[in-house]
Amino acid sequence: MIALLPSGLAALSAVVLAVAGFAGGWIVAAAAGLCVLGLAIGWGDLLRLPHRPGTAALVGGLGLAALVVATLASQPDSTLPQPLAMFAAVIAIAVLTSFAHELLRRDGRPDVVESVTGTLTGQVIAVLASGWVLLAYTRPGSSAIVIAAAALAFSRLTSGLPIPASPAVVPWAGVSIGVAAALAASFFVPGVPPLNAVVVGLTVSGVGIAIDQLFGPLPAGRVDLSVLARAAAPVAAAGTVAYAVIRIGIG
Repeated sequence: MIALLPSGLAALSAVVLAVAGFAGGWIVAAAAGLCVLGLAIGWGDLLRLPHRPGTAALVGGLGLAALVVATLASQPDSTLPQPLAMFAAVIAIAVLTSFAHELLRRDGRPDVVESVTGTLTGQVIAVLASGWVLLAYTRPGSSAIVIAAAALAFSRLTSGLPIPASPAVVPWAGVSIGVAAALAASFFVPGVPPLNAVVVGLTVSGVGIAIDQLFGPLPAGRVDLSVLARAAAPVAAAGTVAYAVIRIGIG
């Protein structure tokens, strides 16, 4: 049951994003913001970083700022540059603030390399959550969000279930179920052909499960704030992956 917790939370986040997709950009941004907050709260614990309050502030602050930038830049009457061009500046700010964070530490700065790289990685993943907002402004709109969310939810649930199989088989089962879920969803929402839905399901499921596999198994019998980051990181990264596939395949 403990192993299923992050998978269940990730699936719940995907469902919330799918529902928010029918309401529009700012609502999607708010739903993705909850994912960013979960990532920020648990990221320091997940990587065992030395100065977790500072890491949480940077990951959460930059992720939320990226969501605002994505929403404002995607408006039809916006005078801002294209969102992806804006994100170059956001990532540059992430690099600068991760080093500034280390300069402001007053704990002797142990594990400074781990702290810089871990904080910057968390910031980048938080920025990727803005892809869910960008999906709302693609040609399929909410349909693209629903298909990506379906693939993510079912793949994460499958990979978290205690399936009696080899550990090497479970991730592939998750990817397969994610592809099937995306394909099935394409018959219920308009605008995304089945072939495009399959590609979205494959990439979203694959990236989500790959990120989860990087963290390794949950420690037996222990639940802490790192569970939130385990759940949120695959969801955040999947947004930009789905956006890239939809823009390339449909526009």
